[in-house]
Amino acid sequence: MHIFTKLSTPIYPHRKLPSKLIGIGGIFLWAIALTSCTTQRHSLTLSTGANGGAYENIGRQIVISAREVGKITVHDNYDSYGSQQNLKRLLNGETDLALVQLDVASEAMKMGKVQTIAVLAHEYLHLITQSDSQINTFTDLDGKRVVFGAPESGIYFTARRLFSATNLNIIEADIDIREGLDKLKQKEIDAFVYVGPVGSSKKIQAELATPPLLRLVPISTAFINYLTIQFPASYQSATMPKGSYIPLPPIPKEDLPTISTAAALVTRPDVSKEKIALLTWSIISSSRQYSLFYPELANGNARSLLQSGLVYLHPGSQQAFEQGDPRQVWMRYLEENQDLQAGIIIVISTGIIGFLLRMWRHKQCLNMIKNSRLALSEISLNLEENPIQALKEVEELRHQHRSMLIEGDLPKEAYEKLEEMTKVFVEECRILQEKQNQKDIQNTIALIDEWQSMSEVCPEEVKDKLENLENKYREMLLSRQIDIQTFIHLTQLISHYVKLNNNNSGNGNNTTHHHVPVSLNS
Repeated sequence: MHIFTKLSTPIYPHRKLPSKLIGIGGIFLWAIALTSCTTQRHSLTLSTGANGGAYENIGRQIVISAREVGKITVHDNYDSYGSQQNLKRLLNGETDLALVQLDVASEAMKMGKVQTIAVLAHEYLHLITQSDSQINTFTDLDGKRVVFGAPESGIYFTARRLFSATNLNIIEADIDIREGLDKLKQKEIDAFVYVGPVGSSKKIQAELATPPLLRLVPISTAFINYLTIQFPASYQSATMPKGSYIPLPPIPKEDLPTISTAAALVTRPDVSKEKIALLTWSIISSSRQYSLFYPELANGNARSLLQSGLVYLHPGSQQAFEQGDPRQVWMRYLEENQDLQAGIIIVISTGIIGFLLRMWRHKQCLNMIKNSRLALSEISLNLEENPIQALKEVEELRHQHRSMLIEGDLPKEAYEKLEEMTKVFVEECRILQEKQNQKDIQNTIALIDEWQSMSEVCPEEVKDKLENLENKYREMLLSRQIDIQTFIHLTQLISHYVKLNNNNSGNGNNTTHHHVPVSLNS
């Protein structure tokens, strides 16, 4: 019988891309490398405030807005005492952005060191005392112990400025909010100054609502007028609405006159105009998300409210407020810029390259199918002689197809066509293999019947022939000319005959011929 030799080379060698396509592809990759230098992901750093405070919450929303709208990464990893420390970090170049009260940043803005991006909250002056305290107006603080907040906070700056504008003799206590509220409830101090968005501090709200109760002190109209005249860029007259902190019973009990200063996001003039424009547009586009800190943004005109009262705007912010999304400016610029038009032509040409690559890949697939047909034709020449080996080589061919599919060298459509073609051939191999097995079994039965008549005369010769036949089948099994099931079936026939022959020899010469029972379907 014919024995197949294993194919030494793959039917489908990996083909190289045509040199022209390689050249064009190289130009394309070079163009991408150049443009990628100008499209790097924007990144900024931000200094906010203490953990759990209003500034930290505003900072978190800035990070979200920048990421989702402008695709800018803002790193908010600066725990801070507040406005004064944030401003110091910004001026020292430690950060690109800072949340500050405008009264804190006013001098730096006048000097041109700081520019604003947007107003994100209005911070109200809170003067807090015990519910049974005799302090009913600002002037009643004369000779009293008052908490100003941590030295580097915006609250401390505002409190010092306010009290320095009076002739009051104040005993200053520069401790933070938490410790200050505790001491106020224990009556170790007389009053507490807090500056922040109404209702944004959970700590203030909780302390106002739990015994011993605290209350808010109104600011006199005369003092409000004085502050707004002296510091027009920093303070505005404001009213804290009745029930702003607790609705029932309301805290404050009635509308409370006070002053407010804006909390703004600021930057340095040297920070990228493009980045600031994108960041500003991100805030404008998601302005309603800031209504928790700036309630008017829920229904008001975002562009007007976000720049309300701001004088020293960064050019990037100015651009976003006036023109909208800065990325749309590129469309207008494109119409006037021939270099960008040339870039568009390059992009279109790369599309053509992609089409040519697909065409080349389609042609490659057709060649693979053609080569597969040739390989199957070659295998089929010896199919009749050795269907088992033919089946083995077809399976190797199918395995090669699967590997190429997994590695991405063969499209799914081409693989399906090749698989359909080889499945038909596999079925043909199995049918011929079954016929070959049946033929081998029939031939073995015929030989055994022929040798039975010789067993009385030459039993040793018959025995040798049976052993030789069994060895032949073993060699056929090893050379894959028969499968293991057929081999077992044939050797069982031989063993059965040998057993009968031995039994007959043991009974003397009274030999009775027995036909070997055979089931072709076993």
